[in-house]
Amino acid sequence: MKRAFLVITHGDMGIETVKSMELLMGPQENVTGLGLHPGESVDALRDQAYDVLTKNEKSYDETIVLVDLLGGSPSNVSLSTLAKYRELKIVTGLSLPLLINLLNFSEAENDTDKLINDSIDVAKDGMKLIDKNFLQHKN
Repeated sequence: MKRAFLVITHGDMGIETVKSMELLMGPQENVTGLGLHPGESVDALRDQAYDVLTKNEKSYDETIVLVDLLGGSPSNVSLSTLAKYRELKIVTGLSLPLLINLLNFSEAENDTDKLINDSIDVAKDGMKLIDKNFLQHKN
């Protein structure tokens, strides 16, 4: 399955997460990052999201949207696109491990829900408290 990814966040977090992912994985033509900046219109961001989704519709089977925070303007923009794109999948809590896992297994996994849930698990597993206790081996 050919998937595209749209990353929408406050500020440049999403754009920079895409750049960081490309530093590790190389250029990815199926990933677009958008950001909402101070003084910018939410309506303009919504229009940009629709433009990306319309473009992706011509080249990909589906687009998965990733946002930084549930309830913020970027997630509200993505939720508003569900009116037109009923099968759209939106994932909150953007992280670099999440995005990398989605991309690594996108073509191999046909089940989108499984791909997303496995990627969420990878992102959760990557979160650790590192302190002096972490270095001690448990017997």
